[in-house]
Amino acid sequence: MVALALALLLSTLPDPALACQGRTDSGETFPTCFDPGTGWVLGTALRVQDGDAALLLRTGLLVRVERSSGSKAESRWFDSHRLLVTEAWGGARKGLTFTGYEGLLRRHVDEGNILVSIGRPTRIPFPFDVALSLRAAHLERRVWEGPGWTLETGRVGLLLDPVRTNTEWGWLAVGPAASHALRHDQDGTTHELSPFTSLLLDTGWETRDGRWALRVTGLAGWSFDFDGGSHFRARGDVAVEHVLLAVNDVPVSLRLAATGVRGDAGLARRDEAMLSAGLLVRPFGER
Repeated sequence: MVALALALLLSTLPDPALACQGRTDSGETFPTCFDPGTGWVLGTALRVQDGDAALLLRTGLLVRVERSSGSKAESRWFDSHRLLVTEAWGGARKGLTFTGYEGLLRRHVDEGNILVSIGRPTRIPFPFDVALSLRAAHLERRVWEGPGWTLETGRVGLLLDPVRTNTEWGWLAVGPAASHALRHDQDGTTHELSPFTSLLLDTGWETRDGRWALRVTGLAGWSFDFDGGSHFRARGDVAVEHVLLAVNDVPVSLRLAATGVRGDAGLARRDEAMLSAGLLVRPFGER
């Protein structure tokens, strides 16, 4: 159903030959399209959690690359990289998160197939694109919880995309994920491992002019402590961005976001929900 919904959304996209330049009465041109996946992001928002409202600051570097595959003709890679993404907020529950690197590397093949080499070699259709999700150095520090922090040292997801778009403007990737995390408090440091016992979702849709962008991510599954304990955790994030205006060709966007967490928030593995609304600018981005 999710794949069908995304496919319907993609069918509403404007023509690929969309003109991305406007023209003034004097003949000067100006950009009307913006790439939401590239540039330095700087933003502020009002963050609401459990009735506590606080100012949130957000920054990070976004890089998106489209490239041809060197191993197979008629195949392309659509790579999205997010570097040094930082969020910090005040209020009664002040804290911050920092992600050193997060990326989604998606490979599109016009005609996917699987080679079965048992007996006589046979090729059968494979109706999915493949994607690799990576995250490293995700730190969360909650001052209001006291001394301590959580650090996801690394996470990798092996994902399949049934939508198979041949563009960077839409994707739906889902599959198993493995991760390792540390939780440190005044009693010491504990290790958590999820050995591909979690399911990861990363999906998004953007208009080709870049004025609207939607991204949804989710993670659910079991993690295991090195002392033998196990925990079920789940998390979902939704973010919508819309370019309101551009100042000297720098887009200014409204960003709405929501997060829900079950059994994985902070040192105490709390259940939480959070909403935020604010503005962000993306200087030095592509248009």
